[in-house]
Amino acid sequence: MKNEKLYQACEKALPAYIANWEKLVNVDCGSRNGKGINQVADLLWKELEPLQPFSLEKIPMEDPQEGCHLLAVFKGKGKGKVMASAHLDTVFPEGTVAERPFRIEGDWAKGPGVADCKSGVNMMLFAMKQLRDLHFEDFEQITLLFNGDEEIASPSSRKLIARLAPQHDCYLCCESGQEGDGLVRSRKGSNWLKLEVKGIASHSGNAPEKGASALMEILYQIQQMKKLEAPDRGTTLNFTLLQAGERENIIPAHASAAADLRVTDSREIQRVRKAAEALAAQPSIPGTEVKVVLQEGNPPFSPNPGTDRLIQLAQEIYGELGRKLVVRSVGGASDANWAAAAGAVAVDCFGAVKGGKNHTPQECASVSSVIPRMYLLTRMFMEAGRWTERKD
Repeated sequence: MKNEKLYQACEKALPAYIANWEKLVNVDCGSRNGKGINQVADLLWKELEPLQPFSLEKIPMEDPQEGCHLLAVFKGKGKGKVMASAHLDTVFPEGTVAERPFRIEGDWAKGPGVADCKSGVNMMLFAMKQLRDLHFEDFEQITLLFNGDEEIASPSSRKLIARLAPQHDCYLCCESGQEGDGLVRSRKGSNWLKLEVKGIASHSGNAPEKGASALMEILYQIQQMKKLEAPDRGTTLNFTLLQAGERENIIPAHASAAADLRVTDSREIQRVRKAAEALAAQPSIPGTEVKVVLQEGNPPFSPNPGTDRLIQLAQEIYGELGRKLVVRSVGGASDANWAAAAGAVAVDCFGAVKGGKNHTPQECASVSSVIPRMYLLTRMFMEAGRWTERKD
C-alpha cells in the first residue's frame, strides 16, 4: 500500500532537491580534481550534519590533492543494516561547468555529471532527509558513502567498499536510473589490454626493405586479438586507441594500441591473457617485437539470487506507486562490482532516470523521475528491518 505521507513529502521536497542538484552539478569535479571534489563534499557535509548522523567523516585519498570520500553513518533502533553509495567525481575537465552549467529543458535536467552521478548523490541525501522528517528509526544502521574516484575504477574507495559493504545486509548503488526506469542486476567486469610493437625505422621510399613496420604488425595483432572475443560468454574486446608513426615517409619503429575488455566471468580474463601473449610471441613481420599487458579493473557483478530477491523488494515498493521497474544486465561497470565481489548483496541504479548518454554533453536526467525514485530509495531504507528476515 502506498505510503501517502512519504509520497507527499517527496513531492514537497522536489524544489529543494532541484536547488541542491544545481549546486552539486555546478562544481567542476573531474576525477583527481581535489579542489572540486572537496568542494562537493563540503556542500554535502552542510546538508548531512543537521540530520545528526552517528558519525560523519572525510576520508582523504592516498594523495590528498586528489580529494576525499565522505562517509556518513546513521544509527536506528531496528535490525537492518543498509549501505548506499554514489560518487562525487565526473569525467569532465575543468571549465565544463562554465560552458554548460546546470539547467532544465522540458523534463530534462542537464549539466556535467547531472545523471552520473549527482542525481544519485542527491537521492541518497534526500532519502535520509525523508527518514529524519518522518522520525523513522526502524533500522540498525544506514551507511552512506560518497566516494571521489569511481570514474577511474575507484582505486582508493574500492578498499572502503570491499570492507564495509559485506558488513551490511544489502548494498544499494545509486548510479543513474536506467533508461525506461530501470535497475541493474548485473554488470560486466572492465579490463584493459595494452599492446606495444617495436619495429625498425627506414625510409619508406628509398629503403622500405630495410624496415620492419610496427604499424603493419600492430594492425595484424589487433585483427588476431579481436578474434579472442566470445560474445556467447559475454566477453567483448574492443580496440579504442591506436598510435603509430612520426612522418609520412618513415616506416614506423613504434606502435601502440589499447582495448577495452569486458567479461561476465573472471575466468575469461586468464583465457584472453594467455591467448594474447601467445599471439604476441609470434609476430608476423620479422624484425618486430610485440608486448601485450592485460590490466584488470572492476571485477564482474554477476547475477545472483540475493540480488534478485532485493530487486523483487524494489518491485513491490515501486508497485505501491503503480509502477514497474525495468531490470537490466549491462556492460558498464560501477562500484556495485566491488561490493558484489566482496560478497555483498547488491543492486544498482537508484538515481534519477538518465536520458542522453552519460559522459557526453548530451547527458541528462528526468526531473519527473525524481519523486518516484526518492520514494523508492526511501522505502528501500525503511524496509531494511524486514529485509533481514527475507534475504535468506
